[in-house]
Amino acid sequence: MAYGYQVPQPPKSNTLRTVLIVVGSVLVLCCGAVVVGGFFLFRNIGDSIGPAQDAAVTFVTRLEQDDVDGAYGLLCGDTREQYTATAFADRVRQQPKIRSHSVAGVSVVGRPGGASATVSMRLTLDSGFAAEHAFPMVKEGNAWKVCGQPY
Repeated sequence: MAYGYQVPQPPKSNTLRTVLIVVGSVLVLCCGAVVVGGFFLFRNIGDSIGPAQDAAVTFVTRLEQDDVDGAYGLLCGDTREQYTATAFADRVRQQPKIRSHSVAGVSVVGRPGGASATVSMRLTLDSGFAAEHAFPMVKEGNAWKVCGQPY
């Protein structure tokens, strides 16, 4: 009587399965980190865009209402050093009067010395002419101020 001898089979290896599970877990964690990081990044940018835009809109609204002193108070320190209140008022009165405005865009940049922004606005003048004007903004303390060539 002949007995057949069976060769023992090596145990099945789960290496591929383990590698796929580890790679999948790492991908899920990375994607989650990107989503969470993006949320906080865009939330912080949104926190800066609103106040910068509001300050520029207030500045232009004061110019529309002939509140030149109020608009002058919204200028940054560097620009107020360039223009006295009287010189600023004279310059504004030489320009065509703003009849209406709308925000065309806002960009905010964070830098080590502080944040800066540019608020682009479409200005409709009393002549009926419409032009886009960029208002450079800087953050002084907790307030956004119009800086550079204001109008």
